[in-house]
Amino acid sequence: MKKSFLSKIGLLTLVGSVIFASCSPIMEEPMQLQNPTEVTSEVLSPNEDINARKKVAVERNYFEHFSNQLIQVDENGIFTQNIPAYFPGTGEGNSTHMGKALTFLNQFAFVSENGLNTVGAPVTQFYASELAEIGLTDIPDEVSSITTDGNGNSVWFKNIENIVTPISEDRSVFIAKVEIIGGTGKFENAAGDGIVEGSFNPNTGEGENTIKGKIVY
Repeated sequence: MKKSFLSKIGLLTLVGSVIFASCSPIMEEPMQLQNPTEVTSEVLSPNEDINARKKVAVERNYFEHFSNQLIQVDENGIFTQNIPAYFPGTGEGNSTHMGKALTFLNQFAFVSENGLNTVGAPVTQFYASELAEIGLTDIPDEVSSITTDGNGNSVWFKNIENIVTPISEDRSVFIAKVEIIGGTGKFENAAGDGIVEGSFNPNTGEGENTIKGKIVY
């Protein structure tokens, strides 16, 4: 993929791509975790006694913070200043349940009768090989963002809604709604939801974001 600075027109469409990529420095500190709440119980294998084995899923608070870098490319991963375009990106940061972590994300921007829009795009469209190298495969197309510790644990996000607001020539802020629709390692079959808040520089593609929400695993 050919990396380059984002055009202003393209980045204003990023609305949520800085899923995961992408956050306001004035965000609150990570919320204190509440006492875990048991939400499911026993999963039994065939012919297994009901008291022999139990797997309990617990609802917990979820928080992560990342610094990201986005690029604006066409469907072949070639830099473009035109819309429609894709906005893939990567970042480094921290997650409450993983510690130091990486993020991979992707968004698609297009023009409709209502103006510029962005929707989540498959994270595997441009990062399938990178994700496979750290053991993450069989990822559904609806997964537009992944947070991983690189050691087998990952949380998969589906983008639901994005709103972006330009603040100045070098700063835009955004808010997005996401759902947790799976994961790997200790987050296998994870579920939940969250709110992404962040900021980015339309001239460089650099940004920050936080996610606050709930996760069940």
